[in-house]
Amino acid sequence: MNPFQQLVLYLLAAAFLQNMVLSAGFGSSTMLRIVRRPGDIPLFSGLLGIFSLLTVLIAYPIDLLIKVDPFTKLVRPLIMVTIAAVLYIAMSLLLKKKLPPVYRRLRRLLPLAAFNNVVVGVALVVNHQFALTLPGAVGLSLGSSLGFFLLSVLTAEAREKTDNPDVPQAFRGLPVTLVYLGILALAVMGFTSGFSFI
Repeated sequence: MNPFQQLVLYLLAAAFLQNMVLSAGFGSSTMLRIVRRPGDIPLFSGLLGIFSLLTVLIAYPIDLLIKVDPFTKLVRPLIMVTIAAVLYIAMSLLLKKKLPPVYRRLRRLLPLAAFNNVVVGVALVVNHQFALTLPGAVGLSLGSSLGFFLLSVLTAEAREKTDNPDVPQAFRGLPVTLVYLGILALAVMGFTSGFSFI
């Protein structure tokens, strides 16, 4: 399989079949927070994709250098958080200095995207459970961000549709959204069979 096919395969699998939010709950609290303002969904998902891609591109060579042993498994999350922090600081400084209007618009979303990238755990999954090539890792990171975007749009739409007087008072808001996400997770899980990235 050529590198482009591998990138597309993992992108589509992560976006549609193995959605990290639905299958493991990674990033679900952030997603529920973002869907309150549907206009922020594309911005946040784009930022998440950028941070996720950059983290994978930085972490992939590091993963190849370090050996897999019990100590490495303890250190890897610290490495991922450090990478996310450095990327957040670099992106904030770059935007603040070069594009102040863009920075003002994205200021509150930057930390959420940078550190939700660690929560989504794409870089932690890459080369941890099974070995991926760099195109596969890039596809996984972009696909996870695309899956986050699609799920956020679906959840925002569901929140809008379920905000009506026919829904019992006790189920309005978060409870009906969680029931909706549970049903959606069961539907998506039917497509994945036994395969899992996590």
